[in-house]
This record gives sequence, structure tokens and C-alpha cells, in this order.
Amino acid sequence: MSVVREQTDELRLREELHGMYTEVGFYEPDSWKAAPATVDEHSLKILGHPVMEDWERPYMQELARIATLNGGRVLEIGFGMGISAGFISRFYDQRGIGRGVTEHVIVEANRDVAALARKFRDEHRPGLVRIVEGVSYDVIAENADGVFRDGGFDGILHDAYPLDESQVQNQAHFAGTAYRLLKPGGIFTYFSDEPTQFRPEHLQMLLDAGFARKNIDHKIIRVVPPADCLYWKRDTILAPILRKG
Repeated sequence: MSVVREQTDELRLREELHGMYTEVGFYEPDSWKAAPATVDEHSLKILGHPVMEDWERPYMQELARIATLNGGRVLEIGFGMGISAGFISRFYDQRGIGRGVTEHVIVEANRDVAALARKFRDEHRPGLVRIVEGVSYDVIAENADGVFRDGGFDGILHDAYPLDESQVQNQAHFAGTAYRLLKPGGIFTYFSDEPTQFRPEHLQMLLDAGFARKNIDHKIIRVVPPADCLYWKRDTILAPILRKG
């Protein structure tokens, strides 16, 4: 596929996805936080929104691997079905001496999903997993108990559902906050909105956030979304790998 054709295809994809989010609408954070969540083995829905589906598993596995490369303190924004959290838990003791995850902080806005996250914590390691309920920007600004101190995390994985139009399929909006929260050498990854490459405006957002071009990398992950999936229509997704210099 030529570069021009690939870029046109990705633009069409983003327009399709944006249309889906616009159709189902957006909600105020307080409404989203209190809304009932419907979850089964295949999907999570809130207020009719398809928040997560189990076909994402290989992609979530890779994002978890990236976020835990340094071990240490790992921040996960958005619990969803707990797929990425489950993969992160596998790396608690698998990074070698001095490289294991020492704290896993999970931020979740929805009340019912946060309850699932607390169940996950209790079934894994209560002393290692910390659940913070609330919208990420709010709880980070409040910084209760100094959890979200600048330069306090070795890895960050961001996969929160968009609560307004500016966040649709664009987890890079968190890049500036992630850069501030990361230690030097810390790694940031997130659910991308590109099948194979960073688009120029996306890349510029990362540069503006502080990440040096030499420290911006990615991996392409193959996925198999079902034909009726509303929020992803391709067989690959780009997994960002951003390192704070």
C-alpha cells in the first residue's frame, strides 16, 4: 500500500470512529462515574458505550509489557475488563532482581468498574495494588497521599474511555501529564488510534509534551476485532513506546 493510500485509509478510519462516538454521545464525568456497568466475558459497556471487548487481549498484553519494562511503580489509567491489569500482574516478579513491579496504581472513574478493580486487587496482592477511584485528571491534581508526585512512576499505561469529543481515539492527550509523572527513563504507552504509524499531528503532540523524537518508538500488533465491533475496524493497532529522556 502506498503512503498516500495508507494515510487516506487511516483518515477514513478516524472519521468512522469519530462518527461512532458522536452517535452514542458524551456524558458529564459525574454521570459517567455513577452509571451502571454491564460486563461479561466478552465486553464491557457503560451507558450504551462499547468500552472494551475481549479481542483487545493481544494488544493489552503488549501495552502491559511495555509499561512494565522498567519494573518499579506502574500507573494504569482505566481498568476496563481488567485485561491489561491481569497482564501487568504477571510481570510483578518476572523482570529479574530489582526489576519487578513494586506498586501498581490503577485509576478508574466508573463506580462499578472500580469495584471490579478492588476485587482484582484483593485477589492478587492487596499490598502491591492501589485503586484510586475518580477521573484521572481530577485525582492526579488532588494528589492525595502524594501518590501522583512528579517523577514518581517508572511506567504508565493509559486506556481511559473518552469523556468528551477532544479525547476521542486520542489517548495522546495525556502525554504531557505522563511526561511530568514519569521518572527519567520512564516509559509511557496507551491505546493508539493508528493501525500502523503515527500521523504527523499525533507525533507533534508527543514532541510538544516533552518526548524527544529519538525516544518515540512503536510496535505494530495484530488483532482480530469482530465484524460488528464499533470502535476498531482494522487488523493491526500501533502500540506506542515513549521514553522520557
